[in-house]
Amino acid sequence: MQLGTGIRALALVTVAAFVAAACGGTTSGGLASAQELRVNIGTEPGTFDPGLTQWVYEAAVDRNVFEAPLKASQDFKSVVPNAADSFSIDSTGTVYTFKLHPGAKWSDGVPVKAADFVYGWQRIIDPRLAALYSAFFLNIKNAAKVNAMNPKDPGLDAAIQTLGLKAVDDNTFQVTLEAPAGYFKWVASLWVAAPVRQDIVAKYGKDSSGNDKWAAVAAGAPQSVIGNGQFKISEVVPKDHITLVPNPNYAGNSPKATLTKITLFEIDDETVAYAKYKSGELDMATVPLADTAAVKSSSELVKVPELTVFWVDFNTKVAPFDNVKVRQAFSQAIDRDTYVASVLQGRGVSSSTLIPKGMRNYQPELGTAQKFDPTAAKAALAASGESATALTGIKYLYDSNSPTGKTIAEYVQAQLKTNLGVNVVLDGTDSKTESARLGKLQYQMGGPSGWGADYPDSQDWFDIFLTGSGNQFNGWSNATYDAAVKAGDAAADDTTRDTQYATAETTIVSDAPVVFLNQRIQWWLVKPYVKGLNVTPNDDWLGDLSTYSIQIGQH
Repeated sequence: MQLGTGIRALALVTVAAFVAAACGGTTSGGLASAQELRVNIGTEPGTFDPGLTQWVYEAAVDRNVFEAPLKASQDFKSVVPNAADSFSIDSTGTVYTFKLHPGAKWSDGVPVKAADFVYGWQRIIDPRLAALYSAFFLNIKNAAKVNAMNPKDPGLDAAIQTLGLKAVDDNTFQVTLEAPAGYFKWVASLWVAAPVRQDIVAKYGKDSSGNDKWAAVAAGAPQSVIGNGQFKISEVVPKDHITLVPNPNYAGNSPKATLTKITLFEIDDETVAYAKYKSGELDMATVPLADTAAVKSSSELVKVPELTVFWVDFNTKVAPFDNVKVRQAFSQAIDRDTYVASVLQGRGVSSSTLIPKGMRNYQPELGTAQKFDPTAAKAALAASGESATALTGIKYLYDSNSPTGKTIAEYVQAQLKTNLGVNVVLDGTDSKTESARLGKLQYQMGGPSGWGADYPDSQDWFDIFLTGSGNQFNGWSNATYDAAVKAGDAAADDTTRDTQYATAETTIVSDAPVVFLNQRIQWWLVKPYVKGLNVTPNDDWLGDLSTYSIQIGQH
């Protein structure tokens, strides 16, 4: 999942504490009468459409409003029922059958049917939607062919009907793959794998830009965004907050949530959010780097080791970063150990590879080509045919509303000046604009960007940088990398997968479409009255996958 400089809580731990609310009277058992939780997601979502969401601040909404067939277990080692009660795989390893929870309803009371999953998944593959997570679904029968079609092809609608997606009956959703894929159960746990109501999409139509109006982030969302999850949207105040309340018609596998309201604030300045936490306006918040020392001994501090990696992006489609030697020079000119120790104040682990520590295929020895080496960096720059003087003025895109983002940008700027003699100009903008410019390749270099594990399989990581993937912002294409990743994805045995993924890792490190920086250890502060918090490896805010267990204790 794309991180940018935003918040993502991932951990292979379970911590006690969680559920917040405004102060008020109490009920028996020491719970507050107002079971209301206030958290910060950092940025306003661009859409509520699960087929189009990509960023953590978007998934933070959709994963509570919609339910995919499966979800990750709390220890992040397997999958458990979500919208489906069970699933089975046939003897060929290519046919997945999901038995949906009988009696499940949409937030407007309409029964959830297998046909809704068929339509939701068809939309992701349909090139007209341009779903950024479509690559995860291309192993479905005929999906790669359909997804590659011209959106204006008159035969597209007929082709979509040939996809390996079938409603056997109202409660049975069947998916047929082109070939076995041991990771596919995790794809069915992604928030983008939720069902979508075709009649709702048709009812609200499209806006002047051709976007589906039903999922617009606007005041009318409480009426148009119909989900099958535990919560529904009750209020959207643009540029400020989104309010979720329990879905009265929820009838899925999760227990009924205790929370009566979740307010998701869109505060993109971490220091402002931290101040609101201290004043009691938020019930949890990340700790700004500047306040690291001040909270080290706090009883409210929760340290969360994350399966995340951050990096600096290069636009490989434009000069000078269409030159691999320039990219290599920049990647070798940044001291990651000092970066983690000084800039991050020890809240991370330096990294020069894609796969984070704690994941299968974590092999730090494969990161040699990006190892900090000023002498090698200068040699690579000389071999590129460019000079430090000629490269002066390169713009570095970063989130100017984030003190952390600016600090990181300034560190990279100083390293390139000190170790290469290149003067980089900082190009600050708000986080939403930064995300949009990265996605449209309207930048030269920038970041940090990053990825947090959607599920604990290396396919989730390596597929990011496949040619044409909507999750890479580099315009990078490498045939060796693509072939290795696709072979690793398709292999049934771990030995073959490991060998292919090692080739992919070596290739991306040496070709350097990005400069890997660090793996993060996030610091959270959580109010002591927040009870029942279970942190999973892919929470977007602490406990968002365990909202049913959250309770507000007495303040």
